[in-house]
Amino acid sequence: MGLKGSQFLSGVSDDLDEALQAQAARLLSPDKRKSDKALRRFTIREVADICLRTNYNSLRNYLRSVPGLPEGILEAGNRRTFSLEEVHELQGKLFEAGKLSADTFPRRMDHEKPVRISIFNLKGGVSKTTLTVNLAEGLACRGYRVLIVDVDPQASCSDMLDIQADLDHLPSLYDVVRYADVKSGEKPIPIIDAVQATYFPNIDIVPGSIGLTEFEYETSLAASKGTPFYSRISDALSTIEDAYDVILFDTPPHMSFAVIASLHASDGLLIPLSAGMLDVVSLVKFTDLASATLDSIENVDPDKEFDFMRLVLTRYSPNDAAQLQLSSFLRAALGGRMLQTDFLSSTAIADAGNTMNPLLEVEPSSFNRKTYDRILESVQGIVHEIEDEIMMARGRKNAERGVV
Repeated sequence: MGLKGSQFLSGVSDDLDEALQAQAARLLSPDKRKSDKALRRFTIREVADICLRTNYNSLRNYLRSVPGLPEGILEAGNRRTFSLEEVHELQGKLFEAGKLSADTFPRRMDHEKPVRISIFNLKGGVSKTTLTVNLAEGLACRGYRVLIVDVDPQASCSDMLDIQADLDHLPSLYDVVRYADVKSGEKPIPIIDAVQATYFPNIDIVPGSIGLTEFEYETSLAASKGTPFYSRISDALSTIEDAYDVILFDTPPHMSFAVIASLHASDGLLIPLSAGMLDVVSLVKFTDLASATLDSIENVDPDKEFDFMRLVLTRYSPNDAAQLQLSSFLRAALGGRMLQTDFLSSTAIADAGNTMNPLLEVEPSSFNRKTYDRILESVQGIVHEIEDEIMMARGRKNAERGVV
């Protein structure tokens, strides 16, 4: 007897959803949702290294000598820790006291615009979402006010941050960029109505949803009538961008009208590339298509330029001889167009992904210390390189690499 495809897939969806909810309940117990759990606190050394990029001994001296700084709490073992909110308060007061220089202070000045960055590759499995969330949390720890725009209908980035527009009936990016319905008169909503605060301080998100697939169909119809779509995301963001320092676009592994609109809205481009020769071969085809796409954008908007465009090697194991050779090959071919730091393959990232916890949400004691330090160095290195690009785009830091 034949199978009804709709019934089969509907059963898979229902049963898997029920199983995932049960699994989440087991992992999160006694909390019901990931966002119910308090974010971990940071030691003085972590505050110095991860959040402030300042000398550890200098920070200890500031905590003793600068009046009015948050004190944190003293925990077992005479260890003082700070919440991320306290870290950001500490950062602001140290800047006001002249202890932090302008080229390390993350907040945007009045004359500066937020930097918009697309994480973009048409190949799946290259760690786009993992990279986006870890980059966002690294920048947020540094004090940047970050907005993530989830352009992927699968909305994995939104899931990682415990915002589920489809399940919780929240407005999503689709509701912002959709076209007005001629029959019902229903119009797109202001983007501010779709912005959701997350449990992670300094990170907001415009969630993705399955509705973004409808945007593709609607755009095809609108384009046939001469209605432009390139600027729909950029125009929407213009009403709220002053509230943020950095805007990140997590894009799906396929070309779409929404992806093109994200590229049009972006000042920076970060292209993750898995450490495999087949992925490198695919990159040639991807960059050809991406070049043609950007050419079409430039034909519509001749002034469209990027502040920076970089590739980053992901899922990289430096102990693998073949991957080490591939890394050398790429750097010889692409030079400064590659980030100097690779996004390492690690059990710390894999385990954190399985539990929906990016690295900076995980207690270091949960892993082998050497493993944790190695992947933290990788994440920090990427965050610092992107931060340097942001500061160069703002004009606070001189260009050092000489590559566009």
